Amino acid sequence: MSDGIAITALVWTSGPRAARGGWACVAVLSVGAFAIATGTFVIAGLLTGLAADLDVSAGAAGSVVSVFALTSAIAAPLLGALLAGRRPRAVLVGSLAVFGLFSAASAVAPSLAALLVTRIGAALAAAAYVPAAGAAAVAAVQAAHRGRALAVVLAGTSIAVIGGAPIAVLLAGAYSWRAAFALVAVLAVGTALALSWRAGWEPTGARARWGRLQSPALAGSLAVTLLVTAGSNALFTYLDVLLGATAPVALLIGAFGVGGLLGSWWGGAGADRWGTHRTVQAAAAALVAVVALVPVVTSVVTAAALVVAWGAGPGASSPQRRHARPRALAAAVVGRGTYDRATAPPPGR
Repeated sequence: MSDGIAITALVWTSGPRAARGGWACVAVLSVGAFAIATGTFVIAGLLTGLAADLDVSAGAAGSVVSVFALTSAIAAPLLGALLAGRRPRAVLVGSLAVFGLFSAASAVAPSLAALLVTRIGAALAAAAYVPAAGAAAVAAVQAAHRGRALAVVLAGTSIAVIGGAPIAVLLAGAYSWRAAFALVAVLAVGTALALSWRAGWEPTGARARWGRLQSPALAGSLAVTLLVTAGSNALFTYLDVLLGATAPVALLIGAFGVGGLLGSWWGGAGADRWGTHRTVQAAAAALVAVVALVPVVTSVVTAAALVVAWGAGPGASSPQRRHARPRALAAAVVGRGTYDRATAPPPGR
């Protein structure tokens, strides 16, 4: 998800703009990313209870994740282009409110079919919010702080995996899987209300976004993102089914988030020392090893260690997808002329 923010946010960004809103707005945007990521990753800990309550198999319940992921993957770049000329505050508040309403609807869904419909709606709202949040964070601060502003929004996603999703899973264990979705709904709607009180952002005013989606640089980065994320999350969806009998699933989800943070740090350092290709190859090898070792895990300690390595694999490859030719990617997405103007030093320097 973090790569989705970093890449699709570029589709929104048209050039240099005055800072609007400041760090308070960036913090609220990060909370919104936290709410959406919590709603995304919590499913791994709810699958068994959800399947039993709706009287379906674990495989059928897993389609909830597939539908959400496919909808988000397809809709994010398209909505980023379609909504680029809209007022960002309206998009941010509206998408978070809709995400919260569909999460509330998920909490009361009477059947798997109804739940799938609510997850499709939530995925569309998330796909609208994520790129808008990245672009709004960049626009809210001075040019020298834009990288840090985007990092704060991305941190909301990481914290959701480490803390938000495990807390929601514990809540589901105490009450029901429906309580987890209710918590996500409260987080999303509360953040939407907070954003509605913040200063607004100007629309980008840029047109012809659709042509940028044909950029080979953007297509290549999205393709790698899709393959790495799919390889990792295909098993993560069934974390409760695979390892739930060995270790508490809330602990395992938190371990996955810790692995992602460690992998991001290791991936950046590895790229500097060994190069991008070797680091990505090592991350892919780690994922292969995790898949091979899942059937032989027998203790809480080994399960947690395995899931940390599991999270570190995609985490380590993530910086490389942004590190490899970042200037070429940004220029391809926002246009060479716009990129040159945005990165040019101030007059007189």
